[in-house]
Amino acid sequence: MNVDTKDEQSKQIEKIFAAFNESWMNYWNAYVELQNQLYETVKAAREVSWLAATDFAKISEINQAQRELFAAMPRRIDYMPLGGITRNLDSAVTKLDQLETALSLEGEKCRKLEEAIEVLKERASRTEKELLAAKS
Repeated sequence: MNVDTKDEQSKQIEKIFAAFNESWMNYWNAYVELQNQLYETVKAAREVSWLAATDFAKISEINQAQRELFAAMPRRIDYMPLGGITRNLDSAVTKLDQLETALSLEGEKCRKLEEAIEVLKERASRTEKELLAAKS
């Protein structure tokens, strides 16, 4: 392989990874926005749960469940520091396969979250209507 061909191949690989990095940053920004919104939603639901609690045992139970929920929520994507990543192109395909597997699992969890959101929205709407009816 001559020098020109090697330079051309290096430039092509650089373009490939630059495009990947752009999509990675789009994903990361969307992930952070979603995580921030999840915290705000959980905070709002927590306030309603506390309003609904009628005794100290129930408040304690809700508090424990919410501590467990917050402890289980990811604070950031589980990632390996860059120092631990080799720049060996032979391992790139394996790393991309691992990423695709992780993203598939994340997609499934997002679908479950969407379903849970719809259930909670319906329940919140019904609760609001029932509370308004009970007050009249």
